[in-house]
Amino acid sequence: MFKEAIEKYYPEMVEIRKDFHRHPEMSWKEFRTCEKIMGYLNEYGAENVRCVWNTGVLAEITGTGEGKCIAIRADTDALPVNEETGVDFASENPGVMHACGHDLHITTLLTVARVLCENRDKFKGTVRLIFQPAEESGCPADPTGGAKHMCEYGAMDGVDAVIALHVTPSLDKPGTFGLKKGVITSGFDLYRVDVKGTEAHGSQPQKGNDAILAISQFIVLLQQIVSRNIDPLKSVILTVGTLSGGTVVNIIPGEATCGGCFRYYDNAAADVIKTKVDDIARGIESVSGCKFTVDAKRGYACVDNDEGLVNLAVKTLSSELGESAVCMMDEPASGSEDFSYYGVSTGKPQMLMWLNAEPYTDEVYALHSNKCIMKHEIIKLGAEGLASIAVNYLNS
Repeated sequence: MFKEAIEKYYPEMVEIRKDFHRHPEMSWKEFRTCEKIMGYLNEYGAENVRCVWNTGVLAEITGTGEGKCIAIRADTDALPVNEETGVDFASENPGVMHACGHDLHITTLLTVARVLCENRDKFKGTVRLIFQPAEESGCPADPTGGAKHMCEYGAMDGVDAVIALHVTPSLDKPGTFGLKKGVITSGFDLYRVDVKGTEAHGSQPQKGNDAILAISQFIVLLQQIVSRNIDPLKSVILTVGTLSGGTVVNIIPGEATCGGCFRYYDNAAADVIKTKVDDIARGIESVSGCKFTVDAKRGYACVDNDEGLVNLAVKTLSSELGESAVCMMDEPASGSEDFSYYGVSTGKPQMLMWLNAEPYTDEVYALHSNKCIMKHEIIKLGAEGLASIAVNYLNS
C-alpha cells in the first residue's frame, strides 16, 4: 500500500535512525529525543504536535472525512548499558544505549507519519501518534512505566483502538511479524516486605522475636501461592531476589527485609497473588510476634491482544507483504511491556506485534545486551505493516 513512498524516504530515515542511536537518553530524560521527534512531525505536516509529560509526544494525522481514531505507539527511552556493537553509529552517550530497539521504533513510527501525511486521501478518521518515554522504567521506585502517565495526559482520549510493534533480533525468522491472539506478554508486580521483630541475646531467644526466622517462613510459604492458589495451566513465576537482616551472629535479629517479583500470564492472577501475600504475612505475624509491612506495587499487566485486531493484521500483512510475513505464535513472550496499560486502563482493543529483525552479526544477542543491534531494513517492513493496518482499520 505504501511501499513506494517508504522506499523513497528510506535512505533519509536510516540517517535519522543512526542519529537516534548515537544519542540515546534514559527514561524521563529523553529531552533531545522529544525535540527531534516534534521537529520531524511538524516538518511532515502532522497536526497538533505537542509535548506532554516533559518528554512524551502526541500528534494526529487526519484523513478525508470523519471516522474512527486509531493510535500507534512507539517507546523512546534507552538503557543504562555500555555499547559494544562496533557499528559506526554507536552510542556517543557513555553508559547509555538503545539496546532494546527503541531507536528503530521511533524511526519506524516517524516513517509511518511521513507517508500517512502524504496519503490522507487513502483513509478517513484519525491516526494518533504516541511517542512514549520511560517504557524501561519499571522499577521499585515507579513500576508503572511511561504508558500510565501518557494516558493521564490524554494519549487515549477519543481513541478507538491502539497498536504497536516491538523489534526482536532473529536469524530464524527475520522479516516476519509475530502475532498472537490473547495474552502475548507476561505481567509483573513487585513486592517489598519489611519485618520488625525484637532483638535479644542469642542465648535467650525466648526474650526476642526473630525477624529472620519469620521472613524465612514467609518466603517458603510464598511458593504455596504458585502451587496451590493459581490454576496450573496459567503459569506464575515467583522470584525473591533480595534478602537482608541481622547484624552479628549472636543476636536474635530484630529486622529483616526481602524483595521479590511475581510474573503471570493472566491478569486476574495479580489480584489472587496480592490477597494471598497479605494473608501469609498476617498469619506469620500472629505466630511470630513480628510486625509485617507489605509494599505491593502493581507493575505491567499482560498485553492481551484483541482477536479482531489480530485478524485484521493477519489479513493486511498477508495481502501487503505476503503470507510468509506472518508467523503465529504458540506461546506468549516471557517479558513484560507497559503497552498493556493503554488497553487495561481504557477497555479499548489493543494489539502488540513482535517484528523479527536481522541482527548485524551472525550471532543473536538478546534485547538489552550491549551487543544487540539490528539492521536498518526492518524500518521498511515495520512502517508498511503499521501504516497499512491503521488505514485498513479506519476504512473498515
